[in-house]
Amino acid sequence: MRPHRLIAAVALVAAVPTALWVTAVPAQAAPPISRTVTDPVDATAAFDVTEVVMRAAPAAGRSAVVVVRHPRAVAPGDTLDVWFDLDGDRAPDLHVSGSAFSEYRAFESDALDDDGRDVTSRGCVRLSMQGRTSRVRLAPDCVGDPRSFSVAVRSSVEGAEPETDDWVPRPERLTRKVLAVVV
Repeated sequence: MRPHRLIAAVALVAAVPTALWVTAVPAQAAPPISRTVTDPVDATAAFDVTEVVMRAAPAAGRSAVVVVRHPRAVAPGDTLDVWFDLDGDRAPDLHVSGSAFSEYRAFESDALDDDGRDVTSRGCVRLSMQGRTSRVRLAPDCVGDPRSFSVAVRSSVEGAEPETDDWVPRPERLTRKVLAVVV
């Protein structure tokens, strides 16, 4: 066998496994544009959450939405807290807190139990609680244009025991990510 054919054969044998390995490694999938997290009815919860739906903003300059559904209509004293992880580090970056028929506040956050600077006046988020639905609208371009986001949701009633709080997906845990803006 001639030397150049031998070198070509060795190169081919070496290239085939490398090519197979490159094609076998899956590409990392982008997060979905919406995600629904259902939560069973909890008779011990003072203000129960049965479903959380997260949707990406349909276009740049529009709002992403987190819809929280309850088995009963919102009543005075009901409160909702939503923490957003905007950078994918599994720690909250923004905390939105509000009471039914009242105002809401937004804070920079590093943990579920620690709020930082009040950023409500920036207008990056809006909270509305009406009927059996609570909605949080997030303007991705106002919070640093994150690629994706995840949330933790806690509902409670003012003055009720902490054991009656309802968390979605679980106490002090974040959901899986969704895209922030449909590209």
